[in-house]
Parts: sequence; structure tokens; C-alpha cells
Amino acid sequence: MLTHRTVPARVAATLLIVVISSLSVAIARQVAAAAAPLPRSHWGWCNAEALSATPAVVWARIKGATESHRGIPRRYWTDVTYRDDIAKIVCFESTWGYHAENGGQYGWFQMSSPLIATEGVQFQQYWGGSRKEGAGWYQCTAGERYIAARYGTPVVAWAHEENYGWY
Repeated sequence: MLTHRTVPARVAATLLIVVISSLSVAIARQVAAAAAPLPRSHWGWCNAEALSATPAVVWARIKGATESHRGIPRRYWTDVTYRDDIAKIVCFESTWGYHAENGGQYGWFQMSSPLIATEGVQFQQYWGGSRKEGAGWYQCTAGERYIAARYGTPVVAWAHEENYGWY
């Protein structure tokens, strides 16, 4: 029977290195899996189901924000394709959680605090609404303004989301 005293130090060190290496590989795989983008099935689900699964409050906030602001083209609400692609983006980014948080990105449109500010919305309004407008309304305002400024249309923004995993 071998005991720790009879195992040569070189063999023990080699075994320890093998065990540590194996653990390091396992941990690295877990970290990589956690950091990986959502599976393509999430895009597929949002692409196929967002329209029927979008809560009524999201539609109401999108409509209200679109109709109330000069910086958002009215066709974002009147054009069914544009409206549907906005719903798909919100589905993918937050699954309609207006208090969704992910690495410094917030709300339905998963925007950072600095980006929210560039779209003329205060973070407090974006996160909780105001006396005048309910939660989510400012998120739609900031999100749709961002889409208009960066992509021109929700169709282009959704295509970018599908191709790169972000918009």
C-alpha cells in the first residue's frame, strides 16, 4: 500500500498539476458557457412569438412614446413591420422585463445610463416613469430614438440583433 510518504515528490507534484489543470479547464468552460450569447433559439422564439406574446402594456407604451415625440418617426407605430420589429427587439433584449438588468444595461431596450442620457431621458424616468408617464414609456422613448439615430428603422435594428446578438 502506498502512503503519502512513499509517493515520490515529483509524482505528487505532477498529480497536483493534473488536478489543478483539470479544475482550471472545467472552470474556464463554465465561465465561457455563462458568457456565451443566448442560443439562436431565443432569436427564433422572439422572431416567431413576440407579436402574440408581447404584453399589452408594452404595446401601449410603444404607441404612446411614438405618437408623442418628434424624434421618433410616426411610422414606427403605423408600419406593422416596424412595430413588430421593435417588439422583437424588446423580446430578445429583456423578454419584456422593464426592470431587466444585464451588465450595466437596463430595461426593455437594455440601454446603458450614458446612452439613455444621449436620448434625452433621465435615468430615473427611464427606470421608474414619472407622475405624467408610467413605467416603460420613457424606455420606449429612449429606445426608439436610439433605433432611429443609429439604424434608421427597426427593421435594420432587428437584422443587426439577429446577426450580432445586440442592436
